[in-house]
Amino acid sequence: MDENLPEVWMQFFINLSRYIDSRVSFNGRHSAQVAYWGKATARELAYEEVEARSIFFAALLHDIGKIGVPDEVLSKAGPLSPEEWTMMRLHPIVGANMVKSLKPIAHIAPLINAHQERYDGSGYPRGLKGDEIPLGARILAVVDAYEAMTNDRVYRKARSSEEATLELKRHGGTHFDPKVVEAFLHVVAVQPAGKPAFQFAAV
Repeated sequence: MDENLPEVWMQFFINLSRYIDSRVSFNGRHSAQVAYWGKATARELAYEEVEARSIFFAALLHDIGKIGVPDEVLSKAGPLSPEEWTMMRLHPIVGANMVKSLKPIAHIAPLINAHQERYDGSGYPRGLKGDEIPLGARILAVVDAYEAMTNDRVYRKARSSEEATLELKRHGGTHFDPKVVEAFLHVVAVQPAGKPAFQFAAV
């Protein structure tokens, strides 16, 4: 196999992530910002650098499973129907299965698969609870929620950072791991926004 093939495939997945972000957010940088803050939060929690790097890649690719979700569902202004929710709830599984196909990053598949789980067990796709959820996925859940809340989407206006912070704190212990919330809020206070770079070679 060509030794450059893994990099080529990684760049393909990253470009796919950018395309999906352009469908759901106005700035098209959602996953890149989640990756920037996710890696910083991992460091705040004393992750080894190799583990923090895994968080970075998992964040970049966390939504690639939405490739099969129609635009009218991703951008729907009102509540989703039961059938539409079924489609949305599949995206972590689809994304994880896609990543498993590339051996060098197959280890991040469990983080992508679990990034919509909730700390109290009310999330999806498996209803994992507490420490059953990989810590990396608990980081992604917090950072993903904050980034989504603080940016305009086609179906709603952005909340302020203060409002998003209160929402994370309110759901610490239910939706989110409270220790991760604390670590992330320290990070975002120091680094309110990143300079996301999608190029594989720049990571």
